Formats: sequence, structure tokens, C-alpha cells
Amino acid sequence: MIQQLEAAARQHLASHDAAGALAAYQDLARLVPGSAVYQDELGFLLAATNHAADAIPHFQKATRLAPSMAQAWYHLGVALWLTHQADSAVRDLRKAVELAPGHGDYRFRLGSAYNETGHYVEAITELSKSAKQLPGDAAVWEALGLAYQRQERFPEARDAYRRAVELDPKNTAVRNSYGSMLVKSGDPAAGLKEFRRILAGEPDNVHVQVNVGYAYIAAGDMKAAVKQLSELSRKHPDLASAHYDLGVAYKQMDDLPHARTELEKAVTLAPTLAEAHYTLALTYLDGGNTNKAIDQLRAAVRERPRYVEAWSRLGTVLKDKGDAGGAIDALQRSVALGGKDAGVYNALGLLLRRKGDAAGSNEAFARAAEIRRSEEFEKEKLLRKGTARETH
Repeated sequence: MIQQLEAAARQHLASHDAAGALAAYQDLARLVPGSAVYQDELGFLLAATNHAADAIPHFQKATRLAPSMAQAWYHLGVALWLTHQADSAVRDLRKAVELAPGHGDYRFRLGSAYNETGHYVEAITELSKSAKQLPGDAAVWEALGLAYQRQERFPEARDAYRRAVELDPKNTAVRNSYGSMLVKSGDPAAGLKEFRRILAGEPDNVHVQVNVGYAYIAAGDMKAAVKQLSELSRKHPDLASAHYDLGVAYKQMDDLPHARTELEKAVTLAPTLAEAHYTLALTYLDGGNTNKAIDQLRAAVRERPRYVEAWSRLGTVLKDKGDAGGAIDALQRSVALGGKDAGVYNALGLLLRRKGDAAGSNEAFARAAEIRRSEEFEKEKLLRKGTARETH
């Protein structure tokens, strides 16, 4: 009976009859309730037919029956991810990797989950190993590029995206990411080249057209940026990214009225765009409208709680406005997130001293001095390198 059901299940799978295979494995699971393999297969078929929530109990039973079965842990992690249970998904994907460290696909899925949950350091660790295990998989290199990008490790991100493009040259999304990384790593001309390659085949790709304007901004050609982005925003008035980059270009030209107009459109169209809130706040500050600037800075950190620069600027503005409590809170959040601005630590030290917190004040001043010493050391090191080159 069991052999017949297994044969029937294989036949259904071979003919892409998921419903038939599912029925066969349901019978097998009833006949042999202690089989982890049948539970895993049953869960897999449920997940594959868009019933991920129903699959989870079967994967969980498989892991209880066979705790060392890496595949079951992997399938459980994926199903949990599909049902938006991120923390549990990461935990079980990590278990799968621990049990099968040589399985590059498991690492890739875990690294991608780390990317999606904002744990980029962990993502880099897993995706770097996955890339060594699956060197020909463009998706792995793309995910690794994203992780490096989020950590602002632009040279490594650039190299990872380049590998992805070489492996999958027709993937315009990857090439677009590669072009963006070229711009961010200080080579806007090379970025423009990649964007134009995409537009040669997809002339109506508005996201790439926006990136062309972004590349012009990075290259310092604000007139070209304004021309590109103005035309694009007229054709696509609801495209928030075009209004945002256009606002940035106008701000770089010190055209604050036009900058504010475009940035206000951007935050209206895309309220979750933290960068637009932040840049709009800067234009309000330049125009002397402190209250509106504070509102926009609060919106920026609400949308991106780990936005170091926005917390720093919010703290500085609140300090100047006389809100010592709010300023201390914002500046402390900035430094807790890894901010390395000596001026922020000094401002925090002054505020804490006025508050009577001598220990906190001294710690902040000491950290400011440490950062300044480090900056001076780096400057001297660069100077020595320059002198060494000149003497050759």
C-alpha cells in the first residue's frame, strides 16, 4: 500500500498534478504518522499551492520527528517568512544553515531574510559564504550588493553588483542597481553608461530615467538634472522620486522656492520617503522656518527610526530652540545608532552638563575628543602618503 502511494505521488509530481500528489502524501502521512519525510513533503505541497499557513504545522511536526533534518527546518523558515513571521523564520533558517552549512541556497535565503529585516552585517556574513558556494548565481551577488549598499560599503557593493550583471546581463533591475552603485561610489559617468544601456532597450523605463537625473546631480551638472527631471515630472506628475531628485537639484542650485515646491510634492506623494522629509526640513531651515523643519525631521525619523543624520539635526534644532529635553533625547538616539560627529557629542555634553549629569557630560566630551583625534590621525596619514608619493 505504501509503495503504491509513493509511486502514485511520484507520478502526480512528474505530471505536475499537485492536487493528486497532495492527496497521496496525506494518505501516506496518515498511514505512517512518524515519518518526517512525509510530513515535510506534505507541507511542501501545501506551501507550493499557496497554503503556506497550513503547511507550517506539518513542517513543525517534521522537525520534531527529525530534529537534524535540515530541509524541514529550511522549509519551515520559508513558510514562516511567507506568512510574515519574520523573527521565527530567521531563527529556523539559521537552524537549517547550522545543520547543513554547505548548502548555499539555505544561506542565501537566510541572508536575504537578514536583508529584509535590516540586519545587514549578518546578511553580509551569510551572503558572502553563499556567494562562494554558489558563485554562478546572480541573485546571490545582487543580494550581497544590497547588503553592502545598506552598510554604505560602496566599493564592495559595486563589485558584487558587477558580478551579478556579468552573470545575468539581461536583468535590467540588477543593472539599474549596479548603475546606482557606480554613482554612489563616485563614478557617475559609469553609472550613466549603465542607465543608458537599459534605456536603449526600455526607453520608457521611468525609474531608470529618474536615475539618469540622479547621476547628473552626482556629477554636479544641475542644469542637466533639472532638465531631465522636470520633463519626467511633467510626464509623470505622480512620480515621487522624480519630484524628490528635482527638489535636491534645485536645492543644490540654491533655488529654495522651487526646491520646497518639489520636495513638498514628494512627501505628499510618498509620505514614507524619509530622505524627502529630511531634505525638505533643510530647505525650511535655510528659509528660517524652524517649526516646519522640526515637523519634517520628526517625520523622517518616524519613517526611518535609524536615521542618524535626521536625529542629529533634530537634536541640534531643538537645542537652538531651547527644548533641552527633546534635544538630549534626539542627540542620544543619534549617538546610540553609531553617529560619529564630534559636534553632536559636544552639543550633547553641554546639554547634559546644564542638566546636572556630570558623568554623562564627561563621557560625551571624551567621545568628541576621541573622534577628533581619530580624524586628525587620518588627515596626517593621508598627508604622509601624499608626501611619500611626491618624494618618489
